[in-house]
This record gives sequence, C-alpha cells and structure tokens, in this order.
Amino acid sequence: MALLTSDLKSVLPEPLTGFVQQVVTGALLLSLLSYQWVLFFKRVTKDNRNARQVVVRHRWVGTAATLLFALHAVRFGHVWMSTLSAVVFLVALTGVLNREVLRYRSHTIYLVWLLAHIGLSAALVPLVAVHIWVALAYQ
Repeated sequence: MALLTSDLKSVLPEPLTGFVQQVVTGALLLSLLSYQWVLFFKRVTKDNRNARQVVVRHRWVGTAATLLFALHAVRFGHVWMSTLSAVVFLVALTGVLNREVLRYRSHTIYLVWLLAHIGLSAALVPLVAVHIWVALAYQ
C-alpha cells in the first residue's frame, strides 16, 4: 500500500501535498462514504425505484472509496487509526464477498454477511468522526 501511495503522490500537483492533500482526499472520502448509506436508506424505506442502478453505483463508489482511502491513509499513527483502517478494509472485504460473488447456501449465512457489512459500516461513522476531529484539532 505504501508503494501505491508513493506512486500516486508523485502524480499529484504540488499544492495537493501534505495537509491540503489530506483535507481534499478526506472530504472526497467522506462524501463517498456518505453516499454509500443511500442504499441502506432505500432498503429501509422499501423504495425500490432504480434498485439495480443503486446497487451497481454502491459497488463502484465502494471501490472508489477503497482506492481513495489508500491515497488518504499515507501513514498509520495511533491504535484507533489502525482500527479505522482495519474496519475500512473489512467493510471493503465484506462488500466484495456479496451474494453475487459467493452463492450463500442458506438465508442465515446471507443475513450474517449483511449484518457484518452494515455493522462494520456503522462502526465507521464514529471512527471517522473522531478521526476528523483529531486531525483538524491538532493541525
């Protein structure tokens, strides 16, 4: 991952380095992660309009967010930052292991997968909030 981020940093224009890069990539990441909740709320409200398109966009935005996270997380500092990184990785991993990739033999296994994916996604919310607060408070 460090090799990937160092290659990407060399492509960025000069003003997008250091703190500015962290703020820009962080804001983009926050907007992508916020958009991911559209699928959840559409399912909770049983709004099935454009359901297939929403799922496809959810997957592409999740992929983009994972790649952007690799650019944003250039260094891992504290334990909670490692926790945040691990949760992001697990959300991405559970997202990849959806029922179109793995055919779940029972509905119970599918529900466990869904609970893990949504539960880990929900765990991201306070972790991201603490990260933003700490990152901006100590700059």
